[in-house]
Amino acid sequence: MDIKITGKYAVYQNAVNSGRKLEKNTAAPAGITGGKSDEICISSDAVKKQEASVYSSAVCDGLAEAASEERIAQLKQQIGDGTYHVSAELVAKKLMAGL
Repeated sequence: MDIKITGKYAVYQNAVNSGRKLEKNTAAPAGITGGKSDEICISSDAVKKQEASVYSSAVCDGLAEAASEERIAQLKQQIGDGTYHVSAELVAKKLMAGL
């Protein structure tokens, strides 16, 4: 592939060079030394999303743990008999533990 440089390239090159001169002559803000630096600003929404992701992963890991077949059979029997009882206090403790 052949590239032909035309007169408009000189205009581009002058703009680039003048931009470089401006960068060199511009004073750096206080506290920044040695040229350019990058800055990251994380929004509160992003922090909340990250926390939700961590919590979601923890819940998924907890659900991935398989219950024993004996325990499942025991629960089915209790539900069938109508003797299965959920402690409101235990549920409240588990909910508060997640906070």
